[in-house]
Amino acid sequence: MLNTITLRCCPRSERARARCAAWLAVGLASLLSASAAIASAGIAPAATGRFAVGCSNVEQDFTRLRAGESGPDYWEGNPLSDGSHYVTDLLVSPANALSYSVAVPTVAQIDVFEKQGGKQLPYVAIACYPTTATNTRADYALPSGIRVPKMQRGAEGPIIAANPDSSDGKWPLMMLSHGLAGSPLGDDYVQVIARMAAEGYVVFAPFHADARYSRIKLNTINDYFYVFSRYPEIAEMQAIRPLGLKQGLDYFLGKPEYASTIDRDQIVGFGASLGGMAMMLVQGAVMTTSWGGAERTIVRDNRYKAVVGYVPFSGYSFFPAFGDSNQGVQGVRVPYLGIGGTADVVAPISRTSQMIEALGGSKYFVTIEGMEHGFRVEDAPEVFGWTFAFFKAHLSRKQTDRTAFNSIDNIPGGSDDRVKIRKTLAWGSRDELEVVEFYSPGSRKYFMTGRPDEVALLDSVPTLWQRTGQRFATHRTDTAIGAAMCRIWANDGATLNSHFYSTSDRDCAMLRSQSWARDEGVAMRAQEFLPQLMIVPPPPPVCPSDTVKVTRLFNKATINHRYVTEGLLSRMLLTQDWANEGPVFCAAKYDE
Repeated sequence: MLNTITLRCCPRSERARARCAAWLAVGLASLLSASAAIASAGIAPAATGRFAVGCSNVEQDFTRLRAGESGPDYWEGNPLSDGSHYVTDLLVSPANALSYSVAVPTVAQIDVFEKQGGKQLPYVAIACYPTTATNTRADYALPSGIRVPKMQRGAEGPIIAANPDSSDGKWPLMMLSHGLAGSPLGDDYVQVIARMAAEGYVVFAPFHADARYSRIKLNTINDYFYVFSRYPEIAEMQAIRPLGLKQGLDYFLGKPEYASTIDRDQIVGFGASLGGMAMMLVQGAVMTTSWGGAERTIVRDNRYKAVVGYVPFSGYSFFPAFGDSNQGVQGVRVPYLGIGGTADVVAPISRTSQMIEALGGSKYFVTIEGMEHGFRVEDAPEVFGWTFAFFKAHLSRKQTDRTAFNSIDNIPGGSDDRVKIRKTLAWGSRDELEVVEFYSPGSRKYFMTGRPDEVALLDSVPTLWQRTGQRFATHRTDTAIGAAMCRIWANDGATLNSHFYSTSDRDCAMLRSQSWARDEGVAMRAQEFLPQLMIVPPPPPVCPSDTVKVTRLFNKATINHRYVTEGLLSRMLLTQDWANEGPVFCAAKYDE
């Protein structure tokens, strides 16, 4: 489909635009055949979506365009004769659009931001959502003829229906990141966004407008020279994208008229091409920032519960996107589905496979035979079918739904789709709980917690409590995975002041009976050791694969327990004050 090598999923020619429109028109209808194939698993998408859709205000005055200009020039941030422009220049009512500013770290904070560091960058987004049957607002026609469904105008607020499948009526939220040289109003994306909303998602899609910061085309040898000579500028552009997503999510969840309808425990991401790279970066992936191999983490947003990358850009063999051999994604634990084409030379499946294999959580890779870096009519059932099935399975709190998803080998349609990577873990799922360790210089005590409110509180008083850098993963208390772990606060009002954790019912009961014990309930659920033969002496405990032992240490001088992973323990030099009480449970490790 592409006649030049560009990092884009939004073609500009009339012929290509027509093909994209046809892809959606035919593809959405053809989902019906795919639905029957996976209905038995309980995760089939509807043929054209279950819900009517409404969208936020992106009304524009196209009479402001000058000769030779087009709406996409502004949506994509293309430099014009008098400099760079943005969608804000066309908005009829900017105050009533989803507009926010992205604060860019200074170059001293993250050295990739050489030109934009310290600036406040304007950002605009569109949101589409399931709406009520009584919403009679008119569609908004774009110059291309594509329509934004039931769009708000002026100061009109969103009309968001209640989710009939949720007890609180709230919807999952999808953050969508488009490809390079694209925009949420491109002929393909605006319909994809509406289709996602029709399936039962509130969708938030920012206008990245990458051309405001850098130009990437690979049409001639001069363009290749540009990439080599101006890569710091390109890296900065790539790094701004996850900032736009992270701060855009903060902004959106701060708007009561939308936030009150969103289930914050069901946030997912969908990224196409360079948007796929952005979705990795916002999860905390390490980014390659220079030809010399410099690597940086730009931002980390732990709110996502699952991510799909469609033809996700992961770099090339001579220059991976995520550090050496794309190993910079190892700390990304969110469940991930990649969809790639075997004929894609922009996002080669060899690089995508390398990236997905390195991920630390549940991971899947589906390839479509003969698909290039773009859309084909015959691929629509597979792309939408896999996406909706994956999100439904991994937003579910039932392990059986994930098991059902694992039984799908292909989705009937017009293409040859094959599962190349499939690995489902309890770790890296929405049941995972991140546990963070803190140290108090004043008392010389350690404390670990996975409760988000406690983490936020301790982070807010850095002079009293500081992160040690140790993190590991257990399970949330509202899941059936693992064993319940009690948390006992040993506090006699004098010298005794420490927390004790255990999955042993006997230990917990014994401590609860003490006068100085304060039972603080179940702190988390943890993976127990694998059962072994009862022999004497007992063999060392064994943890399941993909997990590590967590050992309990006790400091006799400070009367304080500490819980450390085996990797950290192997590097510690314990003084005589520390007693090693042995492994107590298993966890999945983050970076140490």
